[in-house]
Amino acid sequence: WMLKVNTLVAELQDNQKKEGFGIERTPGDQGILFHHRRQVADGEILFLVNTSIEHPSSGVVLSSLRGAEAWNLYTGEIKPFPSARLDAGISVKFDLPPSGSLLLFLSQKPVQGEFPHETVATLASTGPVAIRRLEPNVLTLDYVDVTAGGETKRDIYFYQANQFAWQKNGLERDPWDSAVQFKDELIRKTFPPGSGFTASYKFTVESTVPKALAIVIERPDLYTITCNGQTVKAKRNDWWLDKAFGRIGIASVARTGENVVTIKASPFTMYHELEPAYVLGDFTLKPAEKGFVITPGHALSLGAGSQATSPSGCAGWNLQGHPFYSAGVSYRERFDVAKAADRFVVALPNWYGSVAKVAVNGKPAGFIDAPPWECDVTKYVKSGQNEVEITVIGTLKNTLGPHHGKPALGAAWPASFHQGPNPGPPPGDSYSTVAYGLFEPFV
Repeated sequence: WMLKVNTLVAELQDNQKKEGFGIERTPGDQGILFHHRRQVADGEILFLVNTSIEHPSSGVVLSSLRGAEAWNLYTGEIKPFPSARLDAGISVKFDLPPSGSLLLFLSQKPVQGEFPHETVATLASTGPVAIRRLEPNVLTLDYVDVTAGGETKRDIYFYQANQFAWQKNGLERDPWDSAVQFKDELIRKTFPPGSGFTASYKFTVESTVPKALAIVIERPDLYTITCNGQTVKAKRNDWWLDKAFGRIGIASVARTGENVVTIKASPFTMYHELEPAYVLGDFTLKPAEKGFVITPGHALSLGAGSQATSPSGCAGWNLQGHPFYSAGVSYRERFDVAKAADRFVVALPNWYGSVAKVAVNGKPAGFIDAPPWECDVTKYVKSGQNEVEITVIGTLKNTLGPHHGKPALGAAWPASFHQGPNPGPPPGDSYSTVAYGLFEPFV
């Protein structure tokens, strides 16, 4: 069978060479190279992708055409790409970093592209990195006390609490979690006046209540809501993450010590799914024996230490009192440029996140999302002092989970959210979170 596959591959390569095209890999190349080639009226579009996240991939493209251009997929910019003349066309050398790609246009017309001759120098910043969290910190509350059908369960994981509420209101389980609706057979169902449930979310403030403190409840319009016994309501169009996630200010009714936010559903409806709540504000979280405690806010720093879950082994926001935070953190440095006549690149030597936004002198300059973790900012740099800002974005893994049962990174399916230790919450240090952040100054 393998002999047939190898024969087929060789035949395909021979056919490509007859068409005036070929790719020769560098000996020992450990990258995972794929390509897509499309023939058009005035040439060929060639897309090269290295899908390895660990190894680079390099080689040479051989073409019977006469020139090459690089098409920048981030900016749309078109530039001549270096190529060498051959008797039968051109050769184009490529060198892709892990997860790297290159879009080329192989042209019927000659294109002059010079091989770059550069010497690289690293500019020293004029001061320390300034770090600022851009959004409120988050405390995820995934444990509740729930009362339904005359029975109460305390400190129970939200998923089991939700199933309990549905069962006490006459259904075997939450149908939206596992059932298939035919026409409107589920959504039209109604419940008697005495149906419903009450659920209470608890959190502790260690010293002073943050000035801006809010709790986020999914579909707050379905409930009567109190905080420490006082009625609170969501303002119209005040939401977080999703328009169904209503944000309710509670700073005026919160207190030092334990706080209880209670939601009451009466009567029960097909829309009453019990989900986690989220506390937002300018605070820091301290791991406790049960979950986390809200403490006064303090500034984030560059990651350090060894107790982290980041691939680099550095401590991110999650170990600096922000285990559930996933929005942006800004890192700013200043650089003096004698003469803005060179090519300038911003590089991240050590970081972890989904993407990093780059701004120079207040103007958006691009994104960094794949090796070699660089962004060309030449056209935004000026002579004199320049302010460069990197905004690292995490992922909603830390905010929404899954948080329990040692879930594998990079995967989240419904069953991942079904299990949590009961009773709970478990110790804060046991929540599964990822270390996002900048671990060394950018250059």
